[in-house]
Amino acid sequence: MLRQRPFLVETLTAIALIAVPFVLPYLGSAPNTVNRILVWGLFGIGFDILFGYTGLLSFGQSALYGTGGFVAAYLLTQAGFPYVVVALLIGTVAAAAVGYLVGLIALRRTGIYFAMITVAIAEVFYFVEFNPLSEWTGGENGLPGVPTPSLYLGFTTLHFTSGWSLYPFLAFCYFVGIVIALRIVRSPVGAILRSIRENPLRAAAVGHNIHGYKLTAFVIAAAYAGLAGGLLGVLQAFMPPEAFTFDTSGQLVMQTAIGGRGTLLVRWSARRSGCFYKTFCRRRWDWAPPGSLCWG
Repeated sequence: MLRQRPFLVETLTAIALIAVPFVLPYLGSAPNTVNRILVWGLFGIGFDILFGYTGLLSFGQSALYGTGGFVAAYLLTQAGFPYVVVALLIGTVAAAAVGYLVGLIALRRTGIYFAMITVAIAEVFYFVEFNPLSEWTGGENGLPGVPTPSLYLGFTTLHFTSGWSLYPFLAFCYFVGIVIALRIVRSPVGAILRSIRENPLRAAAVGHNIHGYKLTAFVIAAAYAGLAGGLLGVLQAFMPPEAFTFDTSGQLVMQTAIGGRGTLLVRWSARRSGCFYKTFCRRRWDWAPPGSLCWG
């Protein structure tokens, strides 16, 4: 059916994103919860390309998530950079560049050894953020005062502040992210990534550059993580140091296990369920479950 209707998923996603602000308020959903789902959804899309389609289990995505977020937050709060969208793109590029360097190191090994190397690298980033770079990252205090974006249309200016007014901006970013991801996984590159996941020896035997494709997937996931990190700072008006913690990577892996790897959209249900479960617990018992699928 997807071959006969290649834009079905994109169309349904667009309809759902448009309907959300008209339907969920009547169901008692908090706008910040919905916005947080979109941020984590974008974060998870990139990881699904890395883990779900390429078969690389990384516990170091928090390093890239925090890198993109703190680069964008630093530009907007400390460097006086006035353009929020451009700062987010710079953070995305910075995370992708760091991901390239990390990938060169981590992809020297495979399997559990690759996973453990990513854990070690993430812990190094956490230490560096809290100590040597605390002057720029704020250390344990993070970076407060991250501004929200605005769009000048010539005759008026749209301000995306918070709550439902910020939702269109985040929904647009999520939609662009899912469209790009679908294009990747449906392309010949996506087929090669799946072949690497299923049988890397056979993929190499037919002439594919296994290391090059793995590194490409790692950089793509890093770019998604960097953009999501920047959007987290915009959403909260504060870039938290917890973005670098192992718990962030652990939540991402747990979402994939619940929602199913290699499905992109199916995993969104796991993120949604986790966020709404945490919100319900807070409202009902004033208690947040440990290790919940959304934090903040």
